[in-house]
Amino acid sequence: MEDDCGIPVCGEKKAVGIPGSLILIVEDDGIIAFRILELLEGAGYHVPDPVASGEDAIALAAISPPDLILMDIGLTGKIDGLEAARQIRNYRDIPVIFLTSYADDNRLALAKDISPYGYLVKPFRDEKLLESIEGALIRNEMLNAE
Repeated sequence: MEDDCGIPVCGEKKAVGIPGSLILIVEDDGIIAFRILELLEGAGYHVPDPVASGEDAIALAAISPPDLILMDIGLTGKIDGLEAARQIRNYRDIPVIFLTSYADDNRLALAKDISPYGYLVKPFRDEKLLESIEGALIRNEMLNAE
């Protein structure tokens, strides 16, 4: 349960990620990116500085592959989040959770073609984001163990 500010209520257990999990935030809204970064660090995840473009996401994922990517669909630059995720998934099997302000059927269909591990519409609740991340990391770990 959270208060109206999205802060866990006193006495509530916070979600804890898989130890050592590295999560890349790809978000062009600096306020949202910073808020997600603080939430994830508080939950025990390792989070590099967020990036704001698809091009930067592709480059960073190639150099230092994260365990999971939180990818906004509408990004600055020439490559949107859908195309960036597609290109990253072509050479690395990194789980992606899409974050978007839009929930139209066309965008959802395009996202489904990339086989994301989740799709969250902004604004989302902190607990929903943390649950989605934990579920995606566990699912990916189980798939890689087979």
